[in-house]
Amino acid sequence: MSGTLASRGAAPGTPQNPAGGTGQSRRKGCGCLGSVTFAILLALGLLLLLNPWSLHMGGRWTPALTWHGVGKLHSSTGATYGLFMELYPHLERGGRGRGSRQNLEGIAKICTPQGEVYAMTVDGYLKAWLDADKKPITFYLRSRKDAQPKLRADLYGSWQGQELVLDDKGSMAMSFAVNGNAKGYLMGTNAPTEDTTGSLRYATESEFASACGEKAKSSF
Repeated sequence: MSGTLASRGAAPGTPQNPAGGTGQSRRKGCGCLGSVTFAILLALGLLLLLNPWSLHMGGRWTPALTWHGVGKLHSSTGATYGLFMELYPHLERGGRGRGSRQNLEGIAKICTPQGEVYAMTVDGYLKAWLDADKKPITFYLRSRKDAQPKLRADLYGSWQGQELVLDDKGSMAMSFAVNGNAKGYLMGTNAPTEDTTGSLRYATESEFASACGEKAKSSF
């Protein structure tokens, strides 16, 4: 009888599944993917909120938030350089020495009259809100880390419709010789009152070769 009473009072056992675990354990999972997706969307939203002009650069709709162009720069000494730049908005994460006035970044390639091609990094500041057209831009081009020779160039200008018009205000003379050969930043002498101007049009990097000519060769 005692056995019968014990059976009646006992609570029914919870069925176990050795392979799948309990229902509670199966519901547990890593929310990492959702967190990463949320962080990416948050960063993208903040980027667009601070830089709405990034949706319309160079007189065209740029939903990928990227603009790239190819063109030539002509020095008052007679040297001509090929130039490729790819630009996209920069989300400032703290002061970087220029009064935190950076909202552009990207990459560039400069081709000298001798056919040497040098890769550069680009930082910049665009003073604009909804539209980048005719708004002043400053670009700081620098050699990649450990690259030789060290090169620097500051370019100033604006998008005029679909054309990015540029002027170096004499800065390229600090890195390039009179004939356009790369001499290194603050190496050798500068041509007096040298000025370099030009423009870029929307184009892909594959079209950069046409701006350099057949003798172009990589130097990085």
